[in-house]
Amino acid sequence: MRNANTKNLACFRRWTRKNYAVFNSLGREIKIGVLSASLSLVTLSAQQVSAQASAAQPSEREHEAPPVPIDEVVVTGDKTLSVAEPARVVAVISRLDIERAAVQNLQDLLRYVDGVDVRTRGSNNVQADVSFRGGAFDQTVVLLNGVNVTDPQTGHHSLNIPVNLEDVQRIEVLQGPGAWTMGAVTYSGAINIITRLPSQTGASAGLTSGMHGYQRYDAAGSLAAKGFRAAASASKNRSDGYAANTDFDVDNAYAQLRYATEKSGVVSGQFGYQGKDFGANSFYGPQYHYQHERTRTLLSSLRYGVEKEKWGAALTLYHRQHQDRYELYHINPPDWYQGHNYHRTDIAGALAQLTRSGKPGTTTLGLSYRYEHIYSSNLGEPMQKPVAVAGERGGNAFYTREKAREHFSTSLQHAFHVRKLHATLGVMAAGNSDFGFRAYIGGNAAYDLASAWQLCAAASNDYRLPTFTDLYYNVGSQKGNPNLKPEEAATGELALRYRSSSWRAAASGFYRYGYNTINWKLNPTDSIWRTQNITNVATSGVNLYAEYAPQRQLLKKIAVGYTYLYATPSDQEGTQSYVVEQLSHRLTATLQHGVWRRLSASWQLQYQQRAGNYKPFDANTQKLAAEAIPFEPFWLCDLKIYWEAAYYSIFAAATNLFNAAYSDFGAIPQPGRWVKVGITVKI
Repeated sequence: MRNANTKNLACFRRWTRKNYAVFNSLGREIKIGVLSASLSLVTLSAQQVSAQASAAQPSEREHEAPPVPIDEVVVTGDKTLSVAEPARVVAVISRLDIERAAVQNLQDLLRYVDGVDVRTRGSNNVQADVSFRGGAFDQTVVLLNGVNVTDPQTGHHSLNIPVNLEDVQRIEVLQGPGAWTMGAVTYSGAINIITRLPSQTGASAGLTSGMHGYQRYDAAGSLAAKGFRAAASASKNRSDGYAANTDFDVDNAYAQLRYATEKSGVVSGQFGYQGKDFGANSFYGPQYHYQHERTRTLLSSLRYGVEKEKWGAALTLYHRQHQDRYELYHINPPDWYQGHNYHRTDIAGALAQLTRSGKPGTTTLGLSYRYEHIYSSNLGEPMQKPVAVAGERGGNAFYTREKAREHFSTSLQHAFHVRKLHATLGVMAAGNSDFGFRAYIGGNAAYDLASAWQLCAAASNDYRLPTFTDLYYNVGSQKGNPNLKPEEAATGELALRYRSSSWRAAASGFYRYGYNTINWKLNPTDSIWRTQNITNVATSGVNLYAEYAPQRQLLKKIAVGYTYLYATPSDQEGTQSYVVEQLSHRLTATLQHGVWRRLSASWQLQYQQRAGNYKPFDANTQKLAAEAIPFEPFWLCDLKIYWEAAYYSIFAAATNLFNAAYSDFGAIPQPGRWVKVGITVKI
């Protein structure tokens, strides 16, 4: 890691609400460990970041040398990078937390975030649904460096992101609506993955081996020169599976670059590929043991940002393509089986931002355009001429349906502060080629009660467009509804927060009233389940969190969080109740501590109790039981022991350490204890 020139080094102990808080010091090196030239959900003035915000705290590893600049960047101004939302509930998974976690993939890491509901079908980044505050998985927005990569076919695919955890600087988790100026509309929450560009040229390679034939190979390299940064990584993860037909093979490749000058601004780009092949035993029906799925994801984005005095502007262009082949029968198909399902979704968009900062505050104008298209064998409207599925052997697989839609939005947001009051007000007008125009307003405020205490409040209304699956799914006794309307909701929240150099605590509560909520309803005349806008759901909850992070050799961090949720649908008779299968109770506890010299340990404990019920699968009759039973609560414990040195690190990790029997979906048992060991070498 190169040494900074102290003459040109600006080091802040805390982010204040001065001009330099929005990087008014052009051309100077800003010493902060987590600074990223990517769009962020977290405002730096909000003091939300857990272990990262203060650059002047003691070294994160007691045995290392005194603090030096970590991944410092040359800031050429970019006031559009962050939107002030000081009253929002934003959790941050720091780089240190990522390194100390017992998992090596995004979906399992998200389980560690207090208040997040991760329902897993296949572990180790195979497939999971993520939701917030009792919302459904389709109501979550996923962003990569501020680019909306949410899948319009189904939320099952939104976490198909070709990024290794080694590439990630931090993960921001926004609970509740917001992020309008980023071109995304969040109904119940958002995840923003911020990648990192190392400040020096180097390379690394890693190898992990574990139970159930698990193997992981990864390699990464970076190049740093004056004003230019580039990095690339690749990985392969595979396993024979913890049960029959739960094997998987996942490949990731990701590259990013950034070129920055004081006069011309910042140009950045990212490019990624992911391929997954996995056994999907019972994923979409417990009576089907030979399901299999293959997905391919390609994504890219380019961004240009510039700042001149009080003005900042940025333009982002992006594209994501996702291919999915779903096999109900991977082997031994019955005579009635008509073949596999094929889908290909393409999203392309542009996001423009203009920001002005001054004494009245910071005003941000956002304009966005997003195009969504699907080719499919069963989703969309019939095509006049089928299109062959690329890459399929034999040339006998075709897309026979398609659908396209366009989305436009414009937003205006103003953030200001008056003495101890910090507030943000915003308005957004959004239009869709299928659903017309709507207008939304929102705001939040934070009041400094004392130097370490803050009282916060927020209110807004938002919406969620139906997915292509909601609209057109047509298999067996389940049929989509092309006449669906968008889901809408109004949300209010209140929070009290405390923060000092080592302590962080918060108590918050929210209430959300969702209307036109999409649910499945049974028609008794033909026994067909159809999607309809039939359920209004009132959801409320409280969250308590406390963290002590002195970052010392013996005790690095200890944290405890608890979330309680309650949902009441106004119409539940004859419906499937997945919209109220929220985690009624969720408890998380984290302990990170030293053991001896460079040897440390990290513990993660979780308890969850889910509302709702499910029908278990009877292996003898090969049918679902007639009576539903409630979800069983369970405890999980993960442990990682690791040795860190300057040029290498070694670890041993166990997920589900005590071998608990559990499932996030009633008919899909999850793996028991899974032990892995690995080594990473850096040059």
